[in-house]
Amino acid sequence: MELATAALGSLLPKLATLLSDEYKLQKGVRGEIRFLQAEMESMQAALESVSRLPAHQIDDLNKIWVRELKELVYDIEDSVDAFKVSVDGPVPVHAHSFRKFFDRTMGLLTKVKNRHHIGNDIQEIKRRIKEVTDRRERYKFEANAAQPDTNLIDSRVLASFERAAKLVGTDGPTEKISNLLTQGKGPQKQKLMVVSIVGVGGLGKTTIANMVYERLGGQFDCKAFVSVSLKPNVKKIFSSILRQISEHICTNIGEKDPEELIRSIRQFLMDKKYLIVIDDVWEEEAWKNIMSALIDKNHGSRVIVTTRNVDVANLTSVDGALYELDPLSDEDSKRLLCTRIFNEEQVIYSDLEEVTTKILNKCGGIPLAIITVSSMLACIQNKTKYEWYGVYNSMGSGLGKDKSLKNMRKILYLSYSDLPSYLKPCLLYLSMFPEDYEIPRNVLIRLWVAEGFVDEKKGSNSYDLGEIYFSELINRSMIQPVGMIENGSARGCRVHDMVLDLIIYLAAQENFAMLSEGPDLKTSACKIRRLSLQGSELDTDKEDRKEGQTAMPATVDMSHVRSLIALGDAFQWMQPLSRFSVLRVLVLELSPSKNNDPKDIFRLHHLRYLELRGELATELLEHIGNLQSLRTLDLWGTSLEELPPSIVQLKQLERLITDTRVKFPDGIGNLVSLQQLAVLDVEKSPNTLAELVKLTELRVLDITGFDENEGLIKTFLQTLINLNNIVTLNFDGGGSCSLDCMPEQWRGPAHLQSFNGDYITFSELPRWFSSLCELSCLSIWVEVLRQVDIQLLGALPTLRFLKLQVDSDGTTEERLVIGSDQPFRSLAEFEFTHCSRCWLVFGQGVMPRLQRLKLHFQARKRVGGGFDVGMENLTSLKHVTVDVDCVGARTRVVEDAETKIRDAVDGHPNHPTLVLSRLYESSMAEDENEDVRKGPEQQSSDLLTANDEREDLQS
Repeated sequence: MELATAALGSLLPKLATLLSDEYKLQKGVRGEIRFLQAEMESMQAALESVSRLPAHQIDDLNKIWVRELKELVYDIEDSVDAFKVSVDGPVPVHAHSFRKFFDRTMGLLTKVKNRHHIGNDIQEIKRRIKEVTDRRERYKFEANAAQPDTNLIDSRVLASFERAAKLVGTDGPTEKISNLLTQGKGPQKQKLMVVSIVGVGGLGKTTIANMVYERLGGQFDCKAFVSVSLKPNVKKIFSSILRQISEHICTNIGEKDPEELIRSIRQFLMDKKYLIVIDDVWEEEAWKNIMSALIDKNHGSRVIVTTRNVDVANLTSVDGALYELDPLSDEDSKRLLCTRIFNEEQVIYSDLEEVTTKILNKCGGIPLAIITVSSMLACIQNKTKYEWYGVYNSMGSGLGKDKSLKNMRKILYLSYSDLPSYLKPCLLYLSMFPEDYEIPRNVLIRLWVAEGFVDEKKGSNSYDLGEIYFSELINRSMIQPVGMIENGSARGCRVHDMVLDLIIYLAAQENFAMLSEGPDLKTSACKIRRLSLQGSELDTDKEDRKEGQTAMPATVDMSHVRSLIALGDAFQWMQPLSRFSVLRVLVLELSPSKNNDPKDIFRLHHLRYLELRGELATELLEHIGNLQSLRTLDLWGTSLEELPPSIVQLKQLERLITDTRVKFPDGIGNLVSLQQLAVLDVEKSPNTLAELVKLTELRVLDITGFDENEGLIKTFLQTLINLNNIVTLNFDGGGSCSLDCMPEQWRGPAHLQSFNGDYITFSELPRWFSSLCELSCLSIWVEVLRQVDIQLLGALPTLRFLKLQVDSDGTTEERLVIGSDQPFRSLAEFEFTHCSRCWLVFGQGVMPRLQRLKLHFQARKRVGGGFDVGMENLTSLKHVTVDVDCVGARTRVVEDAETKIRDAVDGHPNHPTLVLSRLYESSMAEDENEDVRKGPEQQSSDLLTANDEREDLQS
């Protein structure tokens, strides 16, 4: 139901646009469009009424009616878009005056003809509306509306997500597996050991493995965590391992074949004690392939494997141990449910005891099932047994003892049904991505916006609203957050394979999207609206592909496809792009193809979103100006070196995303709708800098290339004053610069929310930061840090993330105190890096919301310094990360620092997790006599080498 409602939500604004004077429609046609608009609004109201009914109460006749209506809405929107494109027309590109006149004259004649055609199309649409309406009346469809659910999402659910998901019932397994990995004495302990965690899906195998990984990771020279999945990509797995275990040999990884990657991994691990987690292994063959890269040289290395397959577990644990993960006990199941709903472990009202027990029995001790059901229960405002029994009765047969995927799907479907209507299409859209695929948050939100899933409300930005949708899906346990970025949000997300199974099933049932892993796509009885072609990696051959089958059958109709995601080698065998005539969203990985001409992209006049990857030349984009409906152009990760001049014709373009090395043409100031520009390299495109002042809608700017050019810096700062809508400003890599040339009276953008200055330096903290009342995310690099600077930052009312880097010994104060007069009331995450003797001390009552603390310091500069930083005063602390820079420090100094850090964390009442790492350990002196034996020349050489390594990593 919600999918049809979402489609109507996208159509109605377009009908309103047609009534504007811009399209100069005949009087009769305008009346027909008003009639059509009224019909669609009435249908939207009827659909919303039906959508409030529980899924099991909607009969087949109503489902048929909704499906017909949804297809009708899609076809109406196609007609409207085709009319708008034909009337707007492409921008003339001919310089000759007569040809310009000829093009314009022919264009006017065409527009008159098209205005006549829209009238004919509307008559056909009215006929189809009447047919659908009459059929509904003839068979007396009923849509008894349920009462609207106005409950807001319980904010406590999001707050307790991490604690509930990670801690309930995990202590025992974590402790036992840790003991298995550390047991043994002498030579036996030095042998490579593999511990397998086996259990059904949804038990939390990955969570347990990750907790052990974080707990023991600091005891190893290097570590890696990789996911395998049902259809493993061996090259991607080996590449990921290589990147994680060493940053020094990551050059040209994409050019190496699997055999070369294996050799590189084995060579690096030759003298290392390593910890590697291999998550979600399904087949024995995949395990054997991965194990071929791991070497045992009796250094005490450890491997953790998670799998659902007992045979795989037995194979992997031949020289190790097998840990069978059981479902949660009744007590832990109840604790998890309570924590999710009430944010406390043992709070169940007496009248809910009976129904709670019944719900948990159906969940069968599976954490994923309990989390999904409790997320929905938490959103019920009046927690009465009658409402809870309603949830219980909707759960079907539950998991019981068989824990079958079918019954798990029923429980997950219950959470899907409980989603607000606006979130359902957003979740189903994730079915278009492969299993275990990390979907970047910003990309996903842009795709939602392009699809029309995000309703832009008055006074709100569509992307900002998409951020809220993304957080809600995490809140409701439908997607899993991946990584963290500076503002405390997830970098991206993954979909649990059981949730993916559900949404793929639903997407097919609703004719929302179709998936194919090869060219043998079957002809569909329904019109294909969205298509995901998940091809093989470009450097691999798909052995199971039918011999001689090199192209998708031409009998499959692509004329109604609105969205196409084509990954891997799909471009080589998919149908020609010219057949996707109404395409609005295109994500395409380019590769050499006999079947496809990439220039056909620029005949797709409906395109609103275009994301290209792979080899890309400027000549290919020559006609990009034809795409007058384009809102987002994402060329990040391509080989493009220069944008074509015609790009400045895209007057509706809102987001332009390129790599740092791309040169911009003159005229970027014509892109008056632009809201995001990334990445502008001012060294390559100095003229563009002056044109920024024309981009008054700009909200997000990534910029680089200043490299101490004071003239460019001053021009930029003068421009920045006039960009009143800027909320995010990022200075990217490509050479550091200093902004100390700012005049004293200069003030930053009034609405700035995020400032990332990792690649610029300040001699001291600028006073103008005190005026940034909306700043929530700040990353800044200063040479000197003073007590007055701490006071300024602590007074910022909305600051949630702070990354503070001090890069000089010029600091006059070695001990800076964060006291009650600078409380940092909103700060949730704090990173402090210093290359001096400067040290922070946290006073009582400061940073009341801080959950994550990261410290980075040089051990040799802390000799004789204390480590009592008042960590116990951070009352909300959950995670501590400490990086110890070992350059020039003796072993005992580093070990002493580590001991004091562990003591401080262990003594905290919250018992936060600790990740403790050594940096540049190879440059650490082993004992007090080591420096003497090396002599002064070698000491100097070691220190220079270490400094070079540090600079390479920081850049």
